[in-house]
Amino acid sequence: MDGGGRKLSSLSRVLRRWTGRGEAVGTSASGEGFNPIALAVRSRIRSLGRRLDGVSAPRTGPGTSLALGFVVAGWLYGSVVAGTASTLVSGIGTSVGLEARDIVLTGQVETREKDIVAALRLVENGSLLGFDAALARQRLMALPWIEDVAIRKLYPGKLTVALAEKRAAAVWQHNDRLMVVEQSGELIAKFGISDLLNNRFSHLPHLVGEGASQSASEILPLVAQYPQLVGQIASYTRVANRRWDLELANDMLIKLPENELDESLARLVQMAVQERLLERQLSVVDLRLADRVVFRMQPEAVQARASLVKDRLKAMKRMDRKL
Repeated sequence: MDGGGRKLSSLSRVLRRWTGRGEAVGTSASGEGFNPIALAVRSRIRSLGRRLDGVSAPRTGPGTSLALGFVVAGWLYGSVVAGTASTLVSGIGTSVGLEARDIVLTGQVETREKDIVAALRLVENGSLLGFDAALARQRLMALPWIEDVAIRKLYPGKLTVALAEKRAAAVWQHNDRLMVVEQSGELIAKFGISDLLNNRFSHLPHLVGEGASQSASEILPLVAQYPQLVGQIASYTRVANRRWDLELANDMLIKLPENELDESLARLVQMAVQERLLERQLSVVDLRLADRVVFRMQPEAVQARASLVKDRLKAMKRMDRKL
């Protein structure tokens, strides 16, 4: 007899022992205390025991295994549809010691750590088994400063997130809106009040006007060739989306031509070195004409010059009278 049959025979023996087979049922040795109800119950139990003696337990075969597989598959499918599969898998991972206990973040400068952790969306118990690194990378790439991300799961409990951030090249102002932009002119993030108060990005060039961010790659590399000029420029203004004006820290305005920017900048720097042009009381230096440079003096300088000329004329008249 197989194992199942042995179990049923054992059950039969237990029933016979409980009903007291071989002894008088329902009466004491003295013949007192006869109980017909107890006699009937024990008779039924003895009958059940005799039937179990000849019954064998069913054997498990391919059909049973296949049915069990269908049940398990249906359970897993229901978990996926209900959105609980990752939680179930994560729970299994936690139970076997796969919690993400050590999360290492590198490369973040402008991106806040709490934004990175929120984008990772680690499940409540932090299991690496239910963590989808590919989806987490997509969410991190959607953050404004992120250029690239590499995520590695190091079992049993370590997660490394290496970030590469975009490089800010300038602050672009269009009307009342300020944005941090890349060298290519692509927008990165808004320039907020907190950035202004904390002097963040104060070292970056200031671009002004429509089309200035898209054309930044045209002017910034050229000006960078002249360090003596870069430090004096307060803003780069795009005019009619065709040419540039440079506003210096001393309020001098340099008007550049639409074409031949490199030659115009070289001429400007030459005059700055040889004639100390940028130190003079000039409001405008116009380089738009190839054969000449037009200057406009500051109002204060014009008044001072007019007063000087007037004083000189008076002095000359006094000299004429003496003669």
